[in-house]
Amino acid sequence: MKKVLATCFGILFVVSTVAAEPILTEEAKCLEKGNLEIGLTASYGVDSWKWADNTAGDSIVSLTVIQMPVKYGVSDKLQLGINIPYRSWKSELEMGTTPIDTDEAGIGQVCVGGKLGLSENIAIGLDIQSPTGDVDKSLGEGTNIGLNLIASGNLDPLKISGNVGYLLKTKYEDEDDVEYDPGDPIIVKAALEYPMNEISLIGEAQGQLFGKTKVNDVKDDDSDGSTIDLLTGIQYLKDAMKLKLGVEFAIGDEDFRAGLNHFYDSWDYKVILSGSYKFEI
Repeated sequence: MKKVLATCFGILFVVSTVAAEPILTEEAKCLEKGNLEIGLTASYGVDSWKWADNTAGDSIVSLTVIQMPVKYGVSDKLQLGINIPYRSWKSELEMGTTPIDTDEAGIGQVCVGGKLGLSENIAIGLDIQSPTGDVDKSLGEGTNIGLNLIASGNLDPLKISGNVGYLLKTKYEDEDDVEYDPGDPIIVKAALEYPMNEISLIGEAQGQLFGKTKVNDVKDDDSDGSTIDLLTGIQYLKDAMKLKLGVEFAIGDEDFRAGLNHFYDSWDYKVILSGSYKFEI
């Protein structure tokens, strides 16, 4: 019942800007009709911890993601898009005095979606993450679906952003036919932007609250929790080009950062660099 309700009523509320935009959130305005925007984003996240029953050294997981988002304005009120990610992660674990190193790389979950503008500052959107990433290499999950309600506003001279949302995660199986049903996250975001001509300073906060994961229909009692992340960043906007740089830090529960679960995307720290260029076709 929870997942049926989530599919019907789960919404993502985003408040964003007109010219600039936050790094973690989506802007309300659609691309103009006939315009194509091509982007490239690189991020690097690290999570380290000590095992509760083991005092021998740290364990570290790092993840590098290269993404290529492409957006197209079908009309001034309708935008379609696709985002293709490449993931490369490395795990360095110390079990007792024995190091165990693992690394994998490959395509992640390709995301397709669209955004429909209802007014100048309000839009609705749908994003679908496809099961293209290899589950057994921790590169992907099943099909994930996000429903979005997007709005915009500002308080001069600041541009204020907010985000409340729900992501439906469907079941998937690994190569051993073990079935996983991940907990669906509720996502809350807030952002402030201070524009200075072509430069904008950005501060953001992101929180996630997710339910229990089921393994072969049995609930994992230790799998529900929350994450909190803070980000500071800067954006350079020049005509049709945008460049962004952000550094994100996790301050929430260590047990639910990405070192233990790659797909709630919370790290001790993460560096994000992105750029995009818009042109008419």
